[in-house]
Amino acid sequence: MALLTDRLDPVALAAELDEKGFVCIENAIDPAWIVRAQAFVHSLVEQKGKRYFALNWLSRDQGTPPQELTDDPQMRRLMTKLAQIGCPKAKLNEEIYTGLRVVAGSTGDERSLLHHYDKHVITALAPILIPEGPKRRAGELVVFPNRRGYRRFALFNIIEKAIVQSSWYRNRVTRKLAAGDLTNVKYLKPGNLYLFWGYRTYHSNFPVAGDAVRATMLLHYGDPHPSSVILKANTALQVRDERRIAQKAS
Repeated sequence: MALLTDRLDPVALAAELDEKGFVCIENAIDPAWIVRAQAFVHSLVEQKGKRYFALNWLSRDQGTPPQELTDDPQMRRLMTKLAQIGCPKAKLNEEIYTGLRVVAGSTGDERSLLHHYDKHVITALAPILIPEGPKRRAGELVVFPNRRGYRRFALFNIIEKAIVQSSWYRNRVTRKLAAGDLTNVKYLKPGNLYLFWGYRTYHSNFPVAGDAVRATMLLHYGDPHPSSVILKANTALQVRDERRIAQKAS
């Protein structure tokens, strides 16, 4: 199994997420999985070049590291229980939404510090490749945890995200980061598993130096607005844009 522990208590973790907003489970992931995942990413970078790309639903590819982690029984149990606790009304789909994000080269700067909220209740982050430096050029995670609650109507969620994910608002937050806010900067380590309430947490990552590669696997679960046609259309547009970026200059 990809996870090394079967003793994770979702109730205790949910309470810690409510209190602190961000949880690190140290040495939770099998080192052998990390080695396989790193080789997997290196092969993708060799194919696509050292630039930004995002690949979704890799968990559907049997025998790959993303599929191994997503289908790990303990991971599925953890994500399901946390989504249920975090937002009891959320829809729990059969599949966990997965994404592999690789940030490298000059195009990585274009996809950094894009502060946003996730669509799902719970987000789990598994670092695969994390540069050692320089500071704030190593893709450090930036989190502002539990800044909002669940919106009753999907339209309110859309309007809110349009504001806080606008260039003006993002630039305002980035200027504040330049002045400090070190508690919001998280340094990731392969082998650890990181959890936060994705829907409620405003987050992004710093740029990555052009000669380095940052790769993370993200797992998202629990849909607070399952009946929203607008959100489904918006998701389709985002997937289209990520594919366009991935294919650019290939």
